[in-house]
Amino acid sequence: MRPNWLTRRNHDMLEWLFGQRKLLLKKGILAEETQRLDDSLWQAAFLSPDHREQLIRWSRVFIAEKTWEGCDGVKITQEMQWHVATATGMMVLAYPDWYFDKTATILIHPKAYKARVEPRFSNLTFGAELAGEYYRSGETIYRGPVVLNWRDIQSAALDANEGHHLVIHEFAHQLDMINGPSADGLPPLPGNVDEAEWLKAMKAEYKEAQDMVGQGYRILMDDYGLTQESEFFAVASELYFQQPRELLEYHPNVYDLLKQFYVTDTAGIFLD
Repeated sequence: MRPNWLTRRNHDMLEWLFGQRKLLLKKGILAEETQRLDDSLWQAAFLSPDHREQLIRWSRVFIAEKTWEGCDGVKITQEMQWHVATATGMMVLAYPDWYFDKTATILIHPKAYKARVEPRFSNLTFGAELAGEYYRSGETIYRGPVVLNWRDIQSAALDANEGHHLVIHEFAHQLDMINGPSADGLPPLPGNVDEAEWLKAMKAEYKEAQDMVGQGYRILMDDYGLTQESEFFAVASELYFQQPRELLEYHPNVYDLLKQFYVTDTAGIFLD
């Protein structure tokens, strides 16, 4: 049986945590915060006043509750924190109580960094990729840190960036892993969505995209999104928020499936 003192400590910690959240959520919106939102997220200009306010308040909580660490000489600034928080918060506008509680730490490198890569199976090469040290833009670890780089974060804040957004990509993996430690392309769907049917449809879209590339067609989805189902979900999520109208035009079924999860109708809101 767990000792009473440990139970009381956990209870006190939760009370403190949610008490802090309430305080941060209740505070009035500052002009400085409005400016930070606009500077860090191009999509913010197209959000409703209610969603803008929600995103600012959500970002406060996210920034306060995460441990932020700079790597390779990076000094963490408020600008960096707001860039990460606003993009992440935009993804969960339909789930305002989701604060990525299992993600305690965010590491930021100045640019792409060297990391050890273990061999893994690739559906494109039909073989194992070579292990070794390679440059990476970012990384997501289950119950571990999310690793990002400031150069790529800045690029995606300005415009559609050809559909790329590192923060959205890595936090899509975090959403994917809410159901378990292995990312499989299946996020926690709303109760009104049939999980089996959703997964079957997304797998079919993934396979169709692979087949089209195999036949020599160019598609909106980049090749990295075709290496694994989890990467397909993450890359498609980038497009859903960065180039939603293009995603709707070229991969309408993928757009519809993501809309069932993210709920926010990005193609109807963001004029990329």
